Amino acid sequence: MAAAVTPRSRYSNDAVAASDAAQSFPWEAPVPVNPFWDSFDYCTARNFLGNFSDHELEQLPIDPDSTDDHETKLRLLLRLLQAKIAQEEAASSPESLYTADYARWYSLWQGVYVFQDKLGLPEAEQTIRMLVARRPEGSDDVRPLHILAEHLVKLGKYREAEDTERPVCAWMDARPHLGKSSPQAINARRIIARALWGQGPPRRAEAKALLAEIAEIVNNMGGSRFGAYQEEERQLNRALMAELGNPVLGE
Repeated sequence: MAAAVTPRSRYSNDAVAASDAAQSFPWEAPVPVNPFWDSFDYCTARNFLGNFSDHELEQLPIDPDSTDDHETKLRLLLRLLQAKIAQEEAASSPESLYTADYARWYSLWQGVYVFQDKLGLPEAEQTIRMLVARRPEGSDDVRPLHILAEHLVKLGKYREAEDTERPVCAWMDARPHLGKSSPQAINARRIIARALWGQGPPRRAEAKALLAEIAEIVNNMGGSRFGAYQEEERQLNRALMAELGNPVLGE
């Protein structure tokens, strides 16, 4: 029997990896399979890798066979992102990177936030609030608001999280490339459900109704263009229900 071939890269889940159509989603990109990157969840890895070209990645002091503990790896990648920001700010001088290339500035700082958050650093909140505050005038980019809401739930700031995420969810529902059955819109509903639940018994009935809606969306997404994510979304739903103490829905 031939030995199994280890894939050289991975995507957000096995169903995406097996589907050329799913791999074409703009938020999907390959993550290397090796001892260094295998300890990172997909989204964390992509928030670093997406900020460097293949050539730049080859020059970075990252040992693919590293046996360092996870925190050491996190701190290394945070330092590399911070150094990249300093490098690109210097290259854009006398103009700031923010004004010269906002998309680049945002991507790098979002990466910094992700690693600050994973390390539990208090400056993570300051970073994501900066990204919200510095959105260009008239921008409809909801990413920083979405990230802020999720972070606020972690901090126990539930009402602010709810108020921040509701317009984000409505925006995602209305976008043709997303819609209610997209992983992004489903995640937005989970953030709102956590925020409602965290506000205590007066909001629990609303939370349960939303949890039931999320379950129905996921159960019906199999035949949609986002069907490759259905099993992953089911797993995330189970994790959320366990986190909330497995409440009985429909009461």
